[in-house]
Amino acid sequence: MFEILSDASWLKPQIDFLLSLQNLRLQYGSVLNPIFMNITVFGEYLLPTIICSTVYWAINSKNGMYIFAVSGFNVIFAHLFKLLACVYRPWVLSDKINPFEAAINHARSYSFPSGHSACSSSTLGALAYVVRKNLWAVILLITLVLLVGFSRMWLGVHTPQDIIGGFSIGLIIVFALVPVIDWAENNKNRYLCLAIATDIIAALILAYLCYFHQYPLDYVNGELLVNPTNALHTTIACYGYALGVLNGLFLCRRFLPFDASAGSLSGKITRVLTGILILLFLFKYVFEYVWASSLDIKIVFVIMILLGLFPTIIYPYVFTNIKKYTKEKNVLEK
Repeated sequence: MFEILSDASWLKPQIDFLLSLQNLRLQYGSVLNPIFMNITVFGEYLLPTIICSTVYWAINSKNGMYIFAVSGFNVIFAHLFKLLACVYRPWVLSDKINPFEAAINHARSYSFPSGHSACSSSTLGALAYVVRKNLWAVILLITLVLLVGFSRMWLGVHTPQDIIGGFSIGLIIVFALVPVIDWAENNKNRYLCLAIATDIIAALILAYLCYFHQYPLDYVNGELLVNPTNALHTTIACYGYALGVLNGLFLCRRFLPFDASAGSLSGKITRVLTGILILLFLFKYVFEYVWASSLDIKIVFVIMILLGLFPTIIYPYVFTNIKKYTKEKNVLEK
């Protein structure tokens, strides 16, 4: 696959396009670089998780579950194709490309498909599908998705083929999951089947990637262009988070059905703001610590599962039971 995706005849116009953007970045980067660095966060984990959680906790639990599930499956398949393709970054494919340095921190692994584009197109695409009757909201969300993809090229960390690949994966999952969720909604026990099937698929993919897939070992000045062990560990950690999210969603939908739309506006705002503050803490200290540490990958995998379980079943369980306890207390006081 690497040879196909990096074919010179197909790659040259893409590199030329990135070089034209690079020239513009040199001229207008002082103004536009900070803007595109802020736009690109829509393709990272924290902001999409906050968006999914807000819908899931306080607007519509079924729609929130669908958006969250699309985001979770995107993680699984985007990382699968990234490790299957093993396409190098633009600055490796052409030494003329000089990426924006601050963007390289999130661009250490392989290039195709763009994880940011896949994440934004899946999360924001699923949200657009949910609000599809509101034309202006759909236009805004699609614009954001396109801007995320463009930002990755502007910053010099992805080629157009990476962006197209990311968009394609995200949008396929958006539409493929609609009949799956409808199928499970007709019989809530099917969510158990969905959870088991998801775990089996993820386990088979990880087994293949860990033990059977062949990775390129290309060196420059005695150093690997991409260390496949590091790329694989990143994927395992991301799979842990995705499996936490997906299992939490499916088990919660089966055993802890809650109505996100119920309750007062002030109660919903309190619920969301409290949850977001906890998410910010978890992502700032737990997520970043895990990424920067040298913990055993098995420990990292478990930690990331717990991180994914928090917004999807742990926090809903807590606020559902607090609400139940408060109601019972009020009844007794009366």
